[in-house]
Amino acid sequence: MPHNRMGVFMVTSVVALITLIIPWYFLSPYLAAPVISVAGQLMDSTFLWVDGFERHETVGTLLTTLNVAVNQNGRLVVGQLSPEVNYRTFGYGLVLFWALLIASRPKGMWLKMVLGTLILVPSQVFSMCFRWLREALLINGAEVVRQAGVHRWMLEIIAYFDQLGFLVITPLMPILLWLILDREFINKLWMEMVMAGAAEAGDKKKSADS
Repeated sequence: MPHNRMGVFMVTSVVALITLIIPWYFLSPYLAAPVISVAGQLMDSTFLWVDGFERHETVGTLLTTLNVAVNQNGRLVVGQLSPEVNYRTFGYGLVLFWALLIASRPKGMWLKMVLGTLILVPSQVFSMCFRWLREALLINGAEVVRQAGVHRWMLEIIAYFDQLGFLVITPLMPILLWLILDREFINKLWMEMVMAGAAEAGDKKKSADS
């Protein structure tokens, strides 16, 4: 029974994930709006070299006062660095959360889906901020780093947290949030596994006695 429940859950979650990717893709410009807005305001209030932000659909553009040389019609001209980050590169964790809820079908599923969508915003803001910092400071050379007044050890921290956000927080946070919001499913599965194990041990003991 627990193996059947787990099998159905896994298959349903995968099917739900594949199915939900399509509506999420079209909804992502609206889902990206609060994330880009909060992340942009946070960056603007934290770093003196940030001069605002813009949003185009799911892409957040960080406006800076950092000067970079760019090739324009075969000659180098000085322009302001404006790194871009696409919300879709890390916002997919939301689809994973939705799929897990649909697969386990907890009580108050739709309310939990809305609540979880809101709770995941801070983790998405975290990922966007550090991806902006990566795009601005880690791949544009020492001159940009000098203009920003960033020390070497700060670059190491930016690289670490960028990878943490992209590789760990994005896929892991939805799972942890689902575990918190649907403890009943996990408890049921655990109890069924314990009971199945006890029954199997009892059957083995009877076979040994006979």
